[in-house]
Amino acid sequence: MSDPAYLTDARNHLHGEHIAPITELCQSLEDPAKGPVPYLDPAYDVDEARILVLTAAPGEGTASGFLSHENDDDASERLDRVLRSAGLAPRFTIPWTVHPWTQEGYALNLTRDQITAGLKPFKRFLKQVPRVVAIMAHGGEAQKLLKAFSGTIGGTVLEEKAIRVFALPAVHAQGGGRKAAPEEVEEQMVEAYGQAMRLCGVRPVTTDA
Repeated sequence: MSDPAYLTDARNHLHGEHIAPITELCQSLEDPAKGPVPYLDPAYDVDEARILVLTAAPGEGTASGFLSHENDDDASERLDRVLRSAGLAPRFTIPWTVHPWTQEGYALNLTRDQITAGLKPFKRFLKQVPRVVAIMAHGGEAQKLLKAFSGTIGGTVLEEKAIRVFALPAVHAQGGGRKAAPEEVEEQMVEAYGQAMRLCGVRPVTTDA
């Protein structure tokens, strides 16, 4: 996203058929009182997506205006390394956040009310990615949202769609806790993504795809 040509291309394809439903969702969520909602990088595709990458809130990298593994922040770079190590082509993934609105200072800590506010947007998002069969729940906020979703408005949606949830450390620098080394945390993530790929029938690649 630091490449002006990439960023311009992303902006030009926001309304492509493969990503337009999510672009429209993001636009509908705009609320000055809550903060801006970053778009999804049009490199993702609602029909190709099998693995949903769920994180807490838009981080520093979304200064680009997009949620993307191509953003220029530590969390995005970490996720990119994990995808490469797992051999997972990014087109089979799609990102979302528990709290879609950007907080002041790109804060990632969420209150209970903020997690609750993310339930309806998450339900709307999930309807737009019908082929998702795995959710990578990065961090406690993501895991709390899914628990609340299953217990309230989501009902048995995850069960009926046979969606498996993988509980993982957060992707930001503090994710994984103090006891685990960063390398160990990433290895744990790579293994979980590998399991999700096998579940989805996605074969690993050795080059970008």
